[in-house]
Amino acid sequence: MKKLISRIGASLLLALLCAPAMVCGEDPSDEKNPHLWEPRTTSVAVFKNELGFFMREGDVNLRDGWCVAKQIPPAAFGTLAIYSHKEGEIVDIVGSGPGEIVEFDDKDAPSNPEVKMERLESCLNLNVSLNYKAKSQERSSAGKLVSINKDFVILENDANSFAVPLDGISRMQILELPIRVHVASGENKSPEKTLLGMAYLRKGITWIPEYTLKILDESTAELVLRGTLVNEAEDLVHCDVNFVVGVPHFIHTDYNAPISVGQMIRTIGSVIAPQQIQSQLLNNAFLSNDMNLAPTTVIERSISNGGGDLKGALGNLPQIEGAAGTDYTVYAKKDLTIRRGEKAVVTLFTKRISYSHIYRWNIPDKMRHFIALHNETDTAWTTGACLAMSAGQPLCEDILKYAPKGGRTELPVTTAINIAHSKSETEIDRKLNAHSPAKDIFLDMVTLRGELKMRNYEKTKVDISIHAPLPGKPIDATDGGNISINTENLKLLERSGGVQWTISLDPAESKTLNYHYERYVPSH
Repeated sequence: MKKLISRIGASLLLALLCAPAMVCGEDPSDEKNPHLWEPRTTSVAVFKNELGFFMREGDVNLRDGWCVAKQIPPAAFGTLAIYSHKEGEIVDIVGSGPGEIVEFDDKDAPSNPEVKMERLESCLNLNVSLNYKAKSQERSSAGKLVSINKDFVILENDANSFAVPLDGISRMQILELPIRVHVASGENKSPEKTLLGMAYLRKGITWIPEYTLKILDESTAELVLRGTLVNEAEDLVHCDVNFVVGVPHFIHTDYNAPISVGQMIRTIGSVIAPQQIQSQLLNNAFLSNDMNLAPTTVIERSISNGGGDLKGALGNLPQIEGAAGTDYTVYAKKDLTIRRGEKAVVTLFTKRISYSHIYRWNIPDKMRHFIALHNETDTAWTTGACLAMSAGQPLCEDILKYAPKGGRTELPVTTAINIAHSKSETEIDRKLNAHSPAKDIFLDMVTLRGELKMRNYEKTKVDISIHAPLPGKPIDATDGGNISINTENLKLLERSGGVQWTISLDPAESKTLNYHYERYVPSH
């Protein structure tokens, strides 16, 4: 009976201690601790090499300049920065460990009830572990701290609720929140509230570009760029996604250790960070390689789990690599939501462009028909697969290569069956024993004439680029042919060169091009 009465009394005590929250119609477990920093991903720059540069931010209340956080994402080595958005503030310490510990021993912290109550109140709605003395025995309890008064602290876990006597508490440890961040301002003062940001590079996200080209008339086409975003990194909710053309040099992406911040993060940040916070990111961010900060605990491991199986998620999607530019080009998509494990096809731009036709004859191959796309738009074009359509029918599909602003790129269409072309060569002179490199070894010098014939059966004028490689030294060429010599092969038997022409043919027009070259051959 005594035990039953004791249990009933304890239950009534817990009910009374938790009563203020219940009277207000609120569940204490739904409340959030104001000192818990939970930054939201607001922006990500996605590269084509399965890396993304993420930026998070979130408001938080500070206790003596400190706040706590659940995790640091698996940032690539050398690419983590934590910074304040507010002018005059700097993140000077980031600590990592098993969780903040307070010893109420009059050394770490005073043992009087007022201080205990203040420190415990700052941990409301957090999971904590408490060491305390009750009935002359050392005990410990862990759970969510849901209520405090001058006599008891109430902890809840999945199975039970505990009333821990405030007077007997000797030690507190915050659980599941291994990160501590300190913010300083002028004259060693700390703000009460701030807006913190985090920037880092991590694996697990990529994008694959693809184009659709629609021929509109004889000189105009519509070019549409879409990006297939594959996200195996983390949830992106109402996030600005920047599809980046060009891949910066990242040397330490195989190491998950956010220890130092170098030129990489500064370069990327200058590309996609808002102007108003660039100075904070590049100057006032906490740099975890600043070993002059003695109290700092260096974060040497990833706390959150890494990205998912990006290789598996990509499946047989093409991995397209291509030249970038000296500067980065960014296609921005605002307010995009794509969860981890999802894919999305995003239209990045639709442009009216001009195009032209060009025919290329790289001997000995057949002549090919290309569409030359002229980039007179306000952005570069990244390398990507391109499907060309004309009059509702597919014209061709190939890789559209990188084109800077003001440049051009070519898309192969088909073999030029309406441009008849042929090549023939004839020996016109031979000097016997023209050279003797060694005793009883003789070389003849042979002069040859080449002839290239073409006829245009198209209904329109065509431009043709012709390249004829030659196994010898070119001498001359008709019709303004540009002669070149391969300076890598200057030995008599290895000499080579070529002739390049650019000509135009009207409908039904024929053209014959001639050239001469000489080569040495063994005498017989």
